Order: sequence, then C-alpha cells, then structure tokens
Amino acid sequence: MSVTESKVTKTKKNTHKSAETAATDALNAALEQTDVQQVPLSALVKSPLNVRSLAYQPERVAELADTIAKLGLLHNLVVHALPDGTLGVAAGGRRLAAMHLLVERGIYTMSKPVSVKIVPEELAVAASSAENFQRVDMHPAEQIIAFRSLSEEGKSAVQIGDLLGFGSRHVQRMLKLAGLAPAILDALAKDELTTEHCHALALESDQYRQLEVLDAAKERNHGGKPQVYEIRRLITDSEVSTDSYKFRFVGAEAFREGEIRCDLFSEEEGGYVSGELLNQRVLQKLQTLAETMKQNEGWSWCLGRLSQITHYGDDKNLYDVQPEPEPEVEYTQEEQEKLDALNEQYDSFDCRCPESDALDAEIAGIQEVAESRAWSPERKAAQGVVVSWNYDEICIQRGVLLKEQIESETQGDEATQNVVNYKRAPEPEPAPIDAISLPLLTKMSSERTLAVQAAAMQQTAKSVALLAWTLCKSVFTSGSTEANPLQVRLDCSQYSLCESAPSGKEGAAYIAMMQEKNRLAALLPQGWEKDFTLFFTLDGAMLMSLLGFCVASGINGVQTCECGRTSSSRLDALESALNFNMRDWWQPTKENFFGLLSKNQIAEALNEAGAAGAAGEIDKMKKGDAAAVAESRMAENRWVPVWMQGTQPQEPVNPDALDTDNNHTANAA
Repeated sequence: MSVTESKVTKTKKNTHKSAETAATDALNAALEQTDVQQVPLSALVKSPLNVRSLAYQPERVAELADTIAKLGLLHNLVVHALPDGTLGVAAGGRRLAAMHLLVERGIYTMSKPVSVKIVPEELAVAASSAENFQRVDMHPAEQIIAFRSLSEEGKSAVQIGDLLGFGSRHVQRMLKLAGLAPAILDALAKDELTTEHCHALALESDQYRQLEVLDAAKERNHGGKPQVYEIRRLITDSEVSTDSYKFRFVGAEAFREGEIRCDLFSEEEGGYVSGELLNQRVLQKLQTLAETMKQNEGWSWCLGRLSQITHYGDDKNLYDVQPEPEPEVEYTQEEQEKLDALNEQYDSFDCRCPESDALDAEIAGIQEVAESRAWSPERKAAQGVVVSWNYDEICIQRGVLLKEQIESETQGDEATQNVVNYKRAPEPEPAPIDAISLPLLTKMSSERTLAVQAAAMQQTAKSVALLAWTLCKSVFTSGSTEANPLQVRLDCSQYSLCESAPSGKEGAAYIAMMQEKNRLAALLPQGWEKDFTLFFTLDGAMLMSLLGFCVASGINGVQTCECGRTSSSRLDALESALNFNMRDWWQPTKENFFGLLSKNQIAEALNEAGAAGAAGEIDKMKKGDAAAVAESRMAENRWVPVWMQGTQPQEPVNPDALDTDNNHTANAA
C-alpha cells in the first residue's frame, strides 16, 4: 500500500524508481565497500532499527519459508553490530523469521550459516528503508516512521530522496505525514485510519488540533470512521482555496511565509489561506489600484472596497453614483485595432484560465483609458472613483459623489446654471487605533475576544438573551428560503483566536472556557449526538449553561483595517452590558504585549497610564528593557490600551503603582 497512492505517480519527478533499480542504487550506495560474510543463524536477531515495526503476517512468513526451503536464501541479509554481541538484521527481517520457522519445522538448525553484509549502525535505517520501500506489503505507517528516522539522523530531504530513489515532492509529503500526532500514526498502523485521512489531517501542523479535528469528525459520523471531506472542512472551514479568483488576483507574493496553508497532497499542489486575511490583501490591492486611477485620471478622491457601491442600505446614505457621461465611449484607431486583436485572441479560449484572465485585464485597461476621457475635468475635480470586487472581477465605478459634499449656488452662463459644486468633507482626525499595525491589531483583538467569551460564559442569562435577540432579528426583520428550519449558524472561533492571541492556550480566558467545556461535556447524556430528544430530559439550569457556553463560544470581535482606517469593535456594547474589564482576564507583559510595540508606543502607553516619569526614560533604553519596565509599572494597576476598550469608563489607575516621582501627573490623569 502506498502512502500517497496514485497521486505520487502523476508526475515523473514524484515517482519512485522501479523496485529493482531503486533497491540496486540504494543498496550499492550503502554496501558497495562491504563483503559478504557467513555467520550462524543463532547470532542474528531483528534489529531495533528495522523499519518494519509491525508484526509480519504469519501466512507471508510461511510462504517465504517454503521458498527458502526449496531454493535456499537468495539474498544476503544486511546487519549491524549490537551492544550484546549479536547482529541486528536491518534488511531481511522477514527472511530471518522464515528461517526461524524452518528451525521449528526441523529443517534448519541454529548453527546454519547465513550470508550477511555488516554495515555501521548509522547506515542500518537507510539500508532497511532502501530494501523495504520497494515491497508492496510495507505498511504506510512503517514508511512514515522510516522517513522520520532518516530525517532525525540529520539527512536532508534531498539526501533521503537520493538514497531511497524518490523525488523531492514525495519526500516532502512523507516528512509532512511524519509530523502527525503519534496517536494518529498508531491508528494508521492499526488500519483504523487510511492514508487519505492522514493527508487531510496533515493540513494542520498543530498535533493537539489534529486530534481535536479527528475527534470532531468522528462525532459527526456518530463515532464511526470519520469522513475525509469532513476533516478537511473542519480544518479549512474559514479558509479559501488558493485556486480562487481572489487569490489569483493578489498572487502568492502578497502573503508572508506561514500565511498560506500548503496542501502537499493536492494534485494542483495548492493550499488554503485565511478568508479574512485574503480579503485584507484584496482590499489593499484594490486601494492601490484606486489610488493609481485617481492620480492618472485626475479624480478628487478614491476608495478601494470589497463590494461595489449599491443604491440601498448604508451606501444609499453615503454615496451617489452618477450616470455615465454621453456620448458613448470612443476609441482611437490604435485602441480599436488593439481591442479587435485582443478580443479575437480571447475568443479562442474555451474556458477561463490565467492566460485568458491576462487578456481580459489588458482589454479592460484599454477600455478604462477610453472611458476616463469621457468624463470632463470639472466632474473629475468634484467626484471620485471606487474600485471594488464584484463576482470574482474588478468593478470600477467612476463619478461617485459623497453625500457629505455640500451643494452651493453657482454663477455663470446658461451652460453652467445647473452645475452643482461639491466640496469634499474634511478628513476626520485619525483614531488612536488607526496607528496600530494590522498584525498587532489581530493579536490583541483576538486576546480581547477570548476574554469577552469567558466573561459572557459566566453570565449565562445575558448570553441566552443575546441568542434570543439574534433569533428575533431573523424572525421579525427578514425571511429566508433556505432549508434549515432554525436559520442559526454558530462559528466557534476559539481555536483560531487561540492561535492569534499572544497568551495562546496559557491565557486565563482560554483555560476558563476549556474547563467549562470539559465540565459540561461530562454531564451530557450518553448518546446525545445521535438523539436530540435526550436534550428534552435536561433541566432548565443545564440547558441554560449549555446555551450560555455555546453563545459565548460564537462571539468574535477580531478587527481589521480598510483604507487606513480600523474597523470598530463589535465587542463594545457587549462589554458594557457584561460590566467587562479586560484586566480581569489579561495581564499585559513584556512577552504578550509590550514587546510587540515600538519604543514610542511603549512610552505612549506609560503616559496614558500616568507614568510620565518612566515614559521619559524610555528613549535611553533598549526596546527589551523598555518593555520590561512597562510590564513592571503596569503590574498592579487596571490599565488597558484605549484602543482595546469599549466606551464605558475604566477603573481608575493607582498612581502609586506607576510613578512615585510623578504622583501629581498620575492624579491629574
């Protein structure tokens, strides 16, 4: 059974050589300088380094014993010295078992001479792997362990591939599988899981999360063998395939190392990326395009956004999309000739592909230049351009007016009597949170969300009230034609929040949530997953606790940035209702907060908390020392960054805990 099965043989570079060729190459590399020796059968034992870690099938051993009895030992064994003076068989374990079976049958004796080649211990795993990988009956779990053993010996992926006759892609896949949780590899060895299950689980690098996903997938299949698609869905539910149009639009170069979840086992060699992160990258590129159009075409203002401006909802109160100018767009002779040639080439494609997308973009560029000429300089000076994403394509809306612009009377000739002058509204002062980088914003809003989840979990009545409000919004304000009768979806965000929040699994909020989850799970009736009517037997207090915990788990307040402005937090009103204070759940330290700031931001934090004296000394320190000072100064107060707070007033800061030399400053604050 092959670990990667037919997928490995799709391309020549990923395909292992034929059994004879690969074995010859690998064994010659390891044994070309070693002579064959004769040793008694009694001196041989199976090596602990033999990659065959599972028991041999008795019927296969018996078949091989019959062959050896008739034809003798056709191939020598490969052995290495063991501390007790015996020789460990690294390659040829099944032949050794067959000869012992012949001893039991009275055909061989323990003094029977056996042909062997003795190699150094460091070559034992390589020799065992080189022989056994060519045999179709080697279990996938054994193959994975063998690759891991070679990697742990310090061999690179290239060296392992050269040694065993595999392409680099196959080696990468095997080493990825070697990183699965030991319990998963044990289940594979026992045939409780297939290699397809392992391929899907390998999408997740965290072994703890791998086991959680596996358990969840089993539960969804009523305790049976999990579905592969369910494992993949659980891991990538909030992510988008790299085969999507959005990802192609921004390109892989827009992402840093570790931001793309590579799927080594896909035929397209693709992967997944966070949907939220992808939207951020798309928005950044749309804004860049909008800025370029503003500069090149002379518009008054510009905006990049993820959806086109509509004539309803919030857009109706903010924007007014002007009609296209008359007459129709006219192309120059050169533009028309170029368009005709590009359209003819574009029509030759039967389906959409990267090449056709490139042609489409070139055609759109020519059209945009011509369309821009149709707008008068006067209109461009008063109106803006919006670049958005609409149904997997870029959407450009020119001549957009801001409703904040004010109308004024104009004087002039008859041709200008009905012209409306518009004045752009003054830019608002940037909020403190707009100065925070997106990576830090994601980390700290994740930390804040976990804390609000824990606080909501402890106030069950308010959590249930929030659920009831959500249901009422669906019942009383809009209808739906979907099949699900409840129309409620709960996205549990704890795992992704835990990955982003600096405190991780060690944070007080996450620990509190997991303790409550384990407590409630232990109280659920046996078999509840299969029979929802068992919940009818639960008392009101238990149901309220379950509802409160589930609602709390669905809270998500991670913030993002658009056009240099940070989105407002969805947590503000809820925090106020919960009488929430971040410091009940989170203590800012050098590691989880101050070390993530610049020195100027550390100084601003100390000033904000009333420690002006300490803030003034920051410039003279290294960043690490400054972060340590801030941790010490903030240890005994209730300070929280203003951009991590709701609108409710925070508890007063104790100035004595901050700056004894500047008590008047702290008291004034």
